[in-house]
Amino acid sequence: MEISNEGVTEASNQEDAKLSGEEPAEAREEERTVAPEAAVGEQQSEQDGTKTMEETNVKEDDLSKSIALSDTGIDSKNPNQRRSLSVVDTTLRPEIASTVAKLNMRTVTGRLQRHWIVDSEKETLIFYDDDDQRISFTCAQMNEKVEMCSSLLRCNGVRKGDVVCNTLDVSPEREVVNFAVIFCGAVLMDGLGIKDEGQRFWAPLIKANVKHLIVDPNDDSSVAWKMVACDVENSYADIERSTLKEIPGLEKIFKFRMQHLMKLNESHEEKSCFQLIEEHGSSFVEIVNSCDPAVIFVRKTNKEGIYKLVIRTQIATIHLAQRAQEMLLLNKYDIIYCDWPVSWVSGLTLTYITAGYTMVKTTLHNCPAQRVVRETWNVIEHEMCTVASLQPPMIVMLASHCEDLPDDRPILRIITTSGHVKPYVMDAIGSVCNSVINCYSVMEAGLVSRLVVTEETKNRFSHGCVGELTDPMRTRLDIHGAGSVKPSKIGEIVLRGKLVCKEYFNEPALTKASFTTDGFLKTGDLGFYDSQGNSPFHDMLFVLGRKSQAIIRGETAIFPRDIEEKVNQCPGIWKVSIVSIKDEKGIIQMCACVIPRSQDSVTIERVKEFCRYMLGGTADEDDNPHMPTYVFFFTDFPMLGKEVDKHTLAHTTAAVVSGTDQIDTSL
Repeated sequence: MEISNEGVTEASNQEDAKLSGEEPAEAREEERTVAPEAAVGEQQSEQDGTKTMEETNVKEDDLSKSIALSDTGIDSKNPNQRRSLSVVDTTLRPEIASTVAKLNMRTVTGRLQRHWIVDSEKETLIFYDDDDQRISFTCAQMNEKVEMCSSLLRCNGVRKGDVVCNTLDVSPEREVVNFAVIFCGAVLMDGLGIKDEGQRFWAPLIKANVKHLIVDPNDDSSVAWKMVACDVENSYADIERSTLKEIPGLEKIFKFRMQHLMKLNESHEEKSCFQLIEEHGSSFVEIVNSCDPAVIFVRKTNKEGIYKLVIRTQIATIHLAQRAQEMLLLNKYDIIYCDWPVSWVSGLTLTYITAGYTMVKTTLHNCPAQRVVRETWNVIEHEMCTVASLQPPMIVMLASHCEDLPDDRPILRIITTSGHVKPYVMDAIGSVCNSVINCYSVMEAGLVSRLVVTEETKNRFSHGCVGELTDPMRTRLDIHGAGSVKPSKIGEIVLRGKLVCKEYFNEPALTKASFTTDGFLKTGDLGFYDSQGNSPFHDMLFVLGRKSQAIIRGETAIFPRDIEEKVNQCPGIWKVSIVSIKDEKGIIQMCACVIPRSQDSVTIERVKEFCRYMLGGTADEDDNPHMPTYVFFFTDFPMLGKEVDKHTLAHTTAAVVSGTDQIDTSL
């Protein structure tokens, strides 16, 4: 089932024609006006007949000229203003304005350089480690380190167009290396999200044609280091030529040690990433064009367990960042705390490219649980953060401990990129922050929608509401624009627009399976449009969860996490996992797999009674689709990494129900 309307095919075609037009002449002229060096490079590229990995799709990835240069406050509809700003900014000192005028603002490199040159004395990156040690960089320091790191990479074989996979964890080194990869003209691939070992680790790197891998030998949690240690562990060199048979195309392995992980290291022979950069000394910035590839985003699918790759050009990356910046109302004066473990995802942290705000990051990996809330708030308060990007559990913990927080706490906006925000999360409004922005984003399209919940609307917030879509992104049901949507049944959300990727990198079969015949992306998320009359959330999009994780019983989509959360409140239960099986009639049934706290703490009948109390239903006939049909007791669950292996769990319970196997239910 899709959120779709076959009656809008003609309108869809008209919208496609509108969105796939030629790049505006003003924009093309602007690029050559502001960057004469880049123009020469582009002309030479055309003469040589070379093509980048996404050059043929550049027109599809470019936005219309309605997207403004929001970091400057300029009117994008006035080409004269656009062109004059590109050449000279009269608010800057003459020497700075002259330097900025030479930058290509249609590239990530040009945008970052402008921030760092114009606001050279501003703190732009602040980092706290587990020992509460503060590290900070001004814009000038960041620019210097990035350019030197770019030169270090260049001198060790990284060339324009090479794919470099960065697996460093959250740290100042990670951010510097990320930017440096782009500054030397290479393509940045985020490897931190690749958690599998063996061939599953190498598969996305081989697919992306990775030539250089960046790892930290001192990071015990690094999967990447485990995979390459056998090849380079016994060498004292910081940059090694790879001889791994698993990935013949890999040329170099860079051992960039993060400074905060070297404190307990007694060896004085090892050098940190920043020491290597400082000793190298020289600087380098590659000339790049707007259509050159810049970033490869990576995401693992839950059901198939494969990694999807999306490549973005320089200009497409800017458009993703700019849309998110405008939707979240960010500017360069914001100080943003972000506890998300992955940087450079197509969400909040990407907006640094266009907004140039101050980033505040922490590790808190080894911080005791009872200190997490206090430590997090101490950082937010001390740095006077205006925005905090937090995961829902952290928001709830802050709200529940608000009595312990200082009375003179600053007014915050909290951003959470999760469609699974429950109404009780909004209790933080008024006590911790003045608003919560609930966002919906996908790797293939960036930030899709956002809902701002305030003190006036928090009591009417409904679970799953993520607001309305804004141009240039649409679903089938609102193809005519905002305000045209009608209430719908639950179905798969499909998207189309200028910011939606056109394909998965080097995956033609996956691309074909992931897009409809008329060009809509199948997100794999279930959702619907709802109409609540005079509600402030009238005609907005609701996201329920992943289609692959849903249990469909009749016409009801049930998400195990919701049932598990309620059943786990039963006294005597330690863990719960909900799985689905088919009975002898082929009907989908739900099983509650339970690990009791002790042998006599709970019985199966007691669990069933509690389920009826929490979920509804009667003892005679449990006709509620949310009610588990079976309850099984386990001593432990099969695990797949850190997650419960629900496939094995479902197979085990199905065998018991069918009578082909038995498990111990006597606890």
